Amino acid sequence: TKTGIVLDRTCFYAEAGGQVGDCGIIESENGQFTVENTTKITDCVIHQGEVSKGTFSIGDKVKAIVSKSRESTKKNHTATHLLQWALREVVGESTAQRGSMVCPDYLRFDFTCPKALNKEQIKKVEKLVREKIADDLPVTSVVMPRSEADKLGAMALFGEKYGDEVRVVAIGAADKDHLHKAFSREFCGGTHVDRLGSIGGFKIIKEESVSAGVRRITALTGAGLAGYLEQRSDIIDKLSVTLKVPAEEVAEKVSRLIEENKKLSKELKSTSRQASSGTMAEAKQLLDECEKISETSVIIGRLSATSIEQTRAAVDMLKKKAKSAAIVFGFAENEKAALLCAVTDDLIEAGLKAGDIIKQIAPVVDGRGGGRPQMAQAGGKNPEKIDDALKKASEIIKEKLASR
Repeated sequence: TKTGIVLDRTCFYAEAGGQVGDCGIIESENGQFTVENTTKITDCVIHQGEVSKGTFSIGDKVKAIVSKSRESTKKNHTATHLLQWALREVVGESTAQRGSMVCPDYLRFDFTCPKALNKEQIKKVEKLVREKIADDLPVTSVVMPRSEADKLGAMALFGEKYGDEVRVVAIGAADKDHLHKAFSREFCGGTHVDRLGSIGGFKIIKEESVSAGVRRITALTGAGLAGYLEQRSDIIDKLSVTLKVPAEEVAEKVSRLIEENKKLSKELKSTSRQASSGTMAEAKQLLDECEKISETSVIIGRLSATSIEQTRAAVDMLKKKAKSAAIVFGFAENEKAALLCAVTDDLIEAGLKAGDIIKQIAPVVDGRGGGRPQMAQAGGKNPEKIDDALKKASEIIKEKLASR
């Protein structure tokens, strides 16, 4: 059962300022409580979760243990401050924060910007952040009067309300006496690393639009980044094996294959157009030479290289031209027999149905088929018997038309 525990004091961080609440464990002599999230209502911190064993009572002495995932959250939160500083350096000081999300797995930062960042800008932002991480500069947090923080030029989050005292996180300052040396100073109550080097790395994995004039960056640090890079390394290794080239040549090989595919697709489309044109011409010739029984065109014949799609298109064309027609085409496709039959609506009313015809002629080519009264098709194992199947179709149709 989900519940909550309130302590007289806690080391758990309650969800605020874009940072997720801590999770972990609360232990007593009589039980254990799994903290799944930590939130705050006014000044009351609520540890949300469930009792995993035993019981808890008011007045119990407990031990609060924050999950190690807090360390990853700290890295991402400090990296968010670095990201904002770098964006102002690259995009301009007019850019401002519009929201953030800091959790153990990733960081997300929303900021004002009239258009998408280009690849060069993204790389420059990454480079600036990584350089600061490599410098392993100190991070200092100081609680001070709001007026003093304003004099220092500390940035406040747009739309956020602050009291008379605020907490300022300064990056690049060794202690409270050297805040003026910090290159980044922000109002912030979240958790942060002590030195930038512990962040370990930084990678932007997505830049996208949130709304008009607001962009969003998603980035990774620490363990999240390591997992991301490992996953992509595995993909490169698999591609290297599949393409039979060294890892460093995979991109070039893929580019060549894409170009070759485009060329082949173009050639295939050209061949398909030619084949389609040929099928249409054959079908038109069969119409011109066909036998007519009481104003009904009996169009039966074998087509050369074609496909079922092209044959369907030819049948549709013939039905429009002939008005009243019974059509049966046969052709070989992938060393197998294919049969297609179609009749106009007036013949269906007279009892001549495409599905019935196909069911009777399909066995001739060692096949099976079916379909609607208007159109049906069949496939068979014996393409050598296509002509025999067409002959039988002709007999069935003529017999039916003669008895009308």
